[in-house]
Amino acid sequence: MARRRYLIIFLMFVVIFINYMDRVNFAVSIPAIRQEFGFDLHQIGKIAFVWGLAYGVFNFPGGWIADRLGLRWGMVVALGWWSVFTIATPFAGSLAGWYAVRALMGAGEAPIWPYNAKTANSWAAPSERSTAYTWAGSGQYVGPAVGSLLAGWIVVRFGWQWSFILFGAAGLLVLPFWIVIVRDRPEQDRRLSAGEREIIGNRSTASESADWAGIRAVFFSRTGVGMLLIYLTFGYVLFTFLYWVPSYMFYTFHMSILKSAVWSSLGSVLGFAGFFLSGPFNDYLVRHFDRLTARRIGAALPMAIAACCVVLSLLTARSGAGQMTAILLGLVQLAMNTTVGAWAVSIIDISPNQASTGFVYGIFNGVLNVMGAFNSIILTSLASTYGFPLAFGSALAFMAVFLVSILFIIDRASYTSLVERAQHARASIPAAPR
Repeated sequence: MARRRYLIIFLMFVVIFINYMDRVNFAVSIPAIRQEFGFDLHQIGKIAFVWGLAYGVFNFPGGWIADRLGLRWGMVVALGWWSVFTIATPFAGSLAGWYAVRALMGAGEAPIWPYNAKTANSWAAPSERSTAYTWAGSGQYVGPAVGSLLAGWIVVRFGWQWSFILFGAAGLLVLPFWIVIVRDRPEQDRRLSAGEREIIGNRSTASESADWAGIRAVFFSRTGVGMLLIYLTFGYVLFTFLYWVPSYMFYTFHMSILKSAVWSSLGSVLGFAGFFLSGPFNDYLVRHFDRLTARRIGAALPMAIAACCVVLSLLTARSGAGQMTAILLGLVQLAMNTTVGAWAVSIIDISPNQASTGFVYGIFNGVLNVMGAFNSIILTSLASTYGFPLAFGSALAFMAVFLVSILFIIDRASYTSLVERAQHARASIPAAPR
C-alpha cells in the first residue's frame, strides 16, 4: 500500500530542516559579525530580539493565514519570503539594517509550526498524530546539527556572508518540490490511494469555517491557561539551549568558532533524538493511559530529567569541564524535546475543528516565540553580568512553572470537554466524495 502521507510529512521535515539551518548560522557567525561591525554583546542580543519578536508576533496572524492559504501555496509564500531575506542578511550594512532584515526574515518564518500542526492534523491518522508532528518537527534539530558544522566550515573557509547566501538558496531550491508534491488535504490528491485515505480518516473541510465559540472555549478554560503557561515557559527554555550554546562554549571555555560549533552540534543531535522519539513515545502513552494522564507523563517526566541536567551543568562549568558541560547541555535538549509530543500535540487535540487548527496553534506558538524573543535580551544581560553558566541556569525557574502547569493547572474536566468537542466536530463532517 502506498504511503503518500509519509512523503508529505518528510517534505515538511525538509522545510523545517532548512528553516533551522537558516537560523543557526547567525549564532555560529556572532564572533565574526562582532569583529566586522564592532557590535557588543548587548547589540547582538537586540538583533536576536528583533528577529525573535517579529517571529513571535507574526505567529498570531501567521496561524490564521495558514488556515486561509492552506498548506500548498501558503508554504510557498512563507518559504520563499524567509529564504530571500536570509540571502539579504549579509547586505545589512548597519545596525538598523540588521534590525530590518532580521525582522523581515522572522516574519516570514512565523507560520512554520502552524503549518506543521496542520500537516499532522490533515495528513496523519489520529493514532499517528504525535509521531507525524515530531518526526517532521525533528528538522528543528537536524537543521542546527548540520547547519552548525556547515556554517562553521563556511565561515572559516569562505567568510560568514556565504553561510547566509548558501542557506537561503537551499530554501528556494525546495519550492518546486513542495508545489508538485503537496496538496492541502488528502481528498484533493488524486495520487492518494483509497486505502490510505481510509487510514488517514480525515474528512473534507471545504465547507468548514473557524469555530469561534470553540476557540473562545479553549482560551478561557483552565486547560487553555495551563497550555499558555507551558508554551510561555518552554519558549524561554527552547531558545536558551537551541541558539546560545555556541556562544556559551566560545566565551566560557574559550573554544574556537569551529570547535564551539562542533560541540554545540552535539546538542542538536541529541535534541533531534528527543524530538524523533517523542512522537512514538507519546503515541504509546495514549494507547495505554487516558489522554490527559498520557500527556502529563510525557511532559513532566522528561522535563524533570532536563532540570537535573541543568543543575549538573552548573557544577561542571564551574570546574572548567567544557566538554562535559556540552554533553549535559545536549542531554537537556534530549530530555526537553521528549516532552514535545505531549504538550504541543495537545493543541491539535483541543482545537475545535480542522479549520481552526492553524489559528489556535498560531496563538499558542506566538506566545512561545514572543518569550523566545525576550530570552535574547534576558540571557545576554545575565551572561554579560554573571556569565553564561548562570544565565543558562535561569531556565530552571521556567522549567518549574512548566511542571506546575502540566501537573496542576490543566484540569481533567476542561481538558476532556475540549477534546470531546473537537472529536465531535471532526466526526460530524460529511465524507468527501471519492
